[in-house]
Amino acid sequence: MAFIGVIAESKNEMQIKKIISKNLNSENKEHTVITINSKSIDNIKNIRFETILVISLEELSKKYSAINEILKNAKYLVINSDIDENNLEFINNTKVNAITFGFNQKATITASSVEDNLMLCIQRKIIDVNRNILEPQEIEIKNNGKKLSNSSHNAMGIASILLIYGKKEIIF
Repeated sequence: MAFIGVIAESKNEMQIKKIISKNLNSENKEHTVITINSKSIDNIKNIRFETILVISLEELSKKYSAINEILKNAKYLVINSDIDENNLEFINNTKVNAITFGFNQKATITASSVEDNLMLCIQRKIIDVNRNILEPQEIEIKNNGKKLSNSSHNAMGIASILLIYGKKEIIF
């Protein structure tokens, strides 16, 4: 069983968790998505997360040592590159595979369109959890008419997680 940790604004946590779980648990491997927030972080430091998704650090400001403790054993860190750089300094000392997403032109995964459906642009090759290589390309994310908490960052973060877990067709 793989554990995926999600750090996001509390108002979005449950929706993000639900979408990731629904998309990944239809496969053969079971995934458990756990939200990481200021209330739970001290109790889950010893969980061995395979992947950590960081959309927002607002909920965990000043908890950087606890986040570092969790990142020590993680294989992947999928992180919003549009977060203030001062909040990202704590990540520099980790040896995790970092995949960035956002509107920042240096991000590994960025949006080329956010109109009706989200178009993601993979700008550099990514090695997914199954050791497959995702080459630079554009991928359409279909939203089935649902709005994702008014945040393209939430959609990009969720889609990035699903891509590194081998999902080729992503529908919210």
